Amino acid sequence: MTIAASQRRAEFDAFLAKIDAAQDAFADGRPGDFKALWSHTGDVTLSGGHGGVIERGWDKVAARLDWASSTYQKGDRSNEIVSIIMADDLACVVRKEVIVARIGGEVARSRQELRVTMVFRRGPDGWRIVHRHADAQIQAALRRATEMTGSAR
Repeated sequence: MTIAASQRRAEFDAFLAKIDAAQDAFADGRPGDFKALWSHTGDVTLSGGHGGVIERGWDKVAARLDWASSTYQKGDRSNEIVSIIMADDLACVVRKEVIVARIGGEVARSRQELRVTMVFRRGPDGWRIVHRHADAQIQAALRRATEMTGSAR
């Protein structure tokens, strides 16, 4: 890895740490820090973990992030990185995220497991999120695999 590549990777790793801190606040109903890490352009897209339409453009993505964050209270979250792919000014991260929170106004906390893919672009102001896809299909996929093979994978 060249010096430039290792510096870019260090910058990206620091950006991922910012995302983790911002998502801690997001899972407690405070989306501001997470929203600040997005590119505020017309080409950003969001396929949120609560389902629904794919949002395109910063105004729609920002509104959807506000709404999604408002559904969480007293949240704790963690993640497990599956893969990181980097090029000069683009990167992609695949990871599993777990949020334990009061979701949708429920009194009891529940667990939400998400499969997440995020795409990033590096510009003059550093790395920014340009796409996020999250879905809660982890358990459904495990159930289907168990039904098909008779054992969990």
